[in-house]
Amino acid sequence: MLILKIDPKKPDAEALKKAVLILKSGGLVVYPTETAYALGCDPKNPKAVKRLFSVKKRDASKPLPLIAATKSQAGNFTRSGVFARVLADAFWPGPLTLVTPAAARFAPGVVSKRGELAVRVSTHPVAAALSKALGRPIVSTSANRSGGKTAYDVPSALADLGTLPDLVLDAGTLKKSPTSTVVRPSGGVMEILREGPISEDDLHRALMRTL
Repeated sequence: MLILKIDPKKPDAEALKKAVLILKSGGLVVYPTETAYALGCDPKNPKAVKRLFSVKKRDASKPLPLIAATKSQAGNFTRSGVFARVLADAFWPGPLTLVTPAAARFAPGVVSKRGELAVRVSTHPVAAALSKALGRPIVSTSANRSGGKTAYDVPSALADLGTLPDLVLDAGTLKKSPTSTVVRPSGGVMEILREGPISEDDLHRALMRTL
């Protein structure tokens, strides 16, 4: 396992290059996001996704969420309706995860049985730069074993995961933040699957301003 220090505001190009090479080779990377440290892999690599499920001890029935670099990048891999596009315009980048139909093939465990992806655009420079460098959204699940404590620093993540990840991008201790709000906008209905920093009222106000 390789641990690289990385500036959380201005990610180093060489560190990102090494991370992308590991991702493309099927490796697992721990990296910072706006909420906590995440464990990620290339969502199009079946072996990497299967390995991530094993390392995290995650229930195989729970699809993995993704982080995208930009709204445009997320849009390349999803088929979003009007509600989803309005919410993305209002809250991305930010702590809103949208569950929308997938428009591309991914490894088993990423797309749900309903054919949907869970994706958000991150405000964290490292997470955004990493998915941009990879050229597609990156898996972003919390860097801990399922049921473990959320990791806001690298020692906490490694205490839970051990040396199983191939690379760690260490941006220091992160500010503790709540997990993202998760919404499924479908057929003119907005289903809130998890309420986080963006409240139901915030979501309705955004829709009312534009519809």
